[in-house]
Amino acid sequence: MTLEETVHQLAPGLLRFCSGLDSDRASAEDAAQESLAALVTRWRRHGPPDDPAAFTYTIARRRIRRLQFKRRLLAPLSALGEPAAPLPADHGVESRQRLASVRSLLGRLTSRERDALLVSLDGLSTHQAATVLGLKDSTYKMRLHRARRRLVALLEATDDPT
Repeated sequence: MTLEETVHQLAPGLLRFCSGLDSDRASAEDAAQESLAALVTRWRRHGPPDDPAAFTYTIARRRIRRLQFKRRLLAPLSALGEPAAPLPADHGVESRQRLASVRSLLGRLTSRERDALLVSLDGLSTHQAATVLGLKDSTYKMRLHRARRRLVALLEATDDPT
């Protein structure tokens, strides 16, 4: 089978596959087209792959997942409003010290714990926060619970009563 015949045969099914993975039609079309372009490049450089369909569908699946990950990653940024106003110059030294101690404690948490805590502070629902982190709701709840428990333990271990 020639390259042109293979592409012609794979294209409709590949587009259906990509559309099933991603509800955004434009993204699905882009992923399908990029996957077919990768097949053409591979075919011309190294000859036909052992299974052109498996090769192309695997690339399409990876591209769709990468697009979905980027959307999840960038979604919270687009939802943010104006940045918080900086602290006034006359803001108390005590408040700055508290802020420094909280930052220090957050730095001692793992990145997963810190992410769960910080996303929960944005006022998102449990489902929204889990979606942002790419987790199931129950996994997010457990991670948040453990992060809060660890933060309390760290607070109790410090000598600072604030």
